[in-house]
Amino acid sequence: MMTNSSKAGTVGLVLTLTLANILAFVDRQVISLLVDPIRATFGVTDIEIGLLQGLAFALLFAVFGLPAGRAVDTWNRKSVLVIGIAVWTVATTTSGLVGTFAGLFAARVLVGVGEATLAPAAYSMIADKCDERVLGRALSIYQSGIFIGSAIAYVGGGALLAAAMERDPLMLPFFGEILPWQQVFLAVGLPGILMVALVARIEDPPRRARVAPPKLSAVFAYLWNHRGAYCWLTMAMAAFGSLGYGLNAWAPAAAARTFGLSPEVVGRGLGIAVLGGSLTGIFLAGMIADSLANRYGGHMRLIVLIAVGCITPPIALGAAYAGSPTDALIAVFALFALAAAPFSAGVAALQALAPGNMRGQISALYYASALVVAIVVGPALPPVLAGHLFGGDRSIGVALGWSTAALAAMGVALTSLALPRYRASLKDGQQRAAGDGLSAM
Repeated sequence: MMTNSSKAGTVGLVLTLTLANILAFVDRQVISLLVDPIRATFGVTDIEIGLLQGLAFALLFAVFGLPAGRAVDTWNRKSVLVIGIAVWTVATTTSGLVGTFAGLFAARVLVGVGEATLAPAAYSMIADKCDERVLGRALSIYQSGIFIGSAIAYVGGGALLAAAMERDPLMLPFFGEILPWQQVFLAVGLPGILMVALVARIEDPPRRARVAPPKLSAVFAYLWNHRGAYCWLTMAMAAFGSLGYGLNAWAPAAAARTFGLSPEVVGRGLGIAVLGGSLTGIFLAGMIADSLANRYGGHMRLIVLIAVGCITPPIALGAAYAGSPTDALIAVFALFALAAAPFSAGVAALQALAPGNMRGQISALYYASALVVAIVVGPALPPVLAGHLFGGDRSIGVALGWSTAALAAMGVALTSLALPRYRASLKDGQQRAAGDGLSAM
């Protein structure tokens, strides 16, 4: 039975990792509110901005994800995470000091390098620290940092940009004038110093796995034996993830261009939608998925994903063709709730399937595949559709609605293919041989 001290340690660990996730997504997401100022400064297109938001981050995020996962399974996880936070803090701050688009692209690449350490370390630590019956809820709390961070990026970023535009130019030695959008990067990057100090104070929980972490070849062998479950579910999560990253990347620009709203107003409205909608979606999906999994089996988490995917397309198209900012905001609120659900139900399904001594590496492989696809495709798809099918940059809102609907339908199809294979893998005793104490639910 868990003691009060143990409960406090669990709560402290989960909350600290959630704060790190919040900071990561503030640093990652604030750029979406700075799209038009960056375009004006460097004279680039929406497609190039889409690559800046997606490809730049994903380039080395994928490359460093695998060694980061290996480090998580073999080294002190806290130390790995402290190094990662320090790297992305320096990179975010540097984003506010560079004077070329290539320099900004390189800085965003380094943000991805640092953040590649976060999810494998956090997933592994939470799964080792938390009781299996509440794993979905614990992961929901951690994953809520995605949406709290995004909301802070929207609301705070909009306010910071407006304030920077109103005051006298900021001049720094060696760098000269710092433009308003650059000042936003400086303001959100520097708090990372405090996050490094906070994470350095937590304890790395004892590992449940009683055997040494396997070599990468053994991890690939395990995944090959369960390829049906992992392959289809990973592709499904890539589709659902692309949906979410596309929304985060282009909802601000879509609102501004469709309704002529200022960045401050857009940030405030979307901040409400992201915070309220996403937190509702991730916690509700986590609780429903845990309840159904405990009662009927772990495969019910995939049923939750399918239900979410079926509801999403009509709401996405409703948002795309909304006649007023209020109607659009209501639809977007619901969309963010639906887009958040896979980040609890789907991630918990993957963690429940992974042996404890492979969890860091499997999480890294998931991030190097599904999440990297999502980070690249999500921001890139809407401007491509806008340019080729819907009449150009001004139609980004309509393109975003159709891309969201299509990705949701793809997620439903892929999850349906994963379902029978996932059930078979849960029943297979191989994934429990590594013995991390997690039992199939």
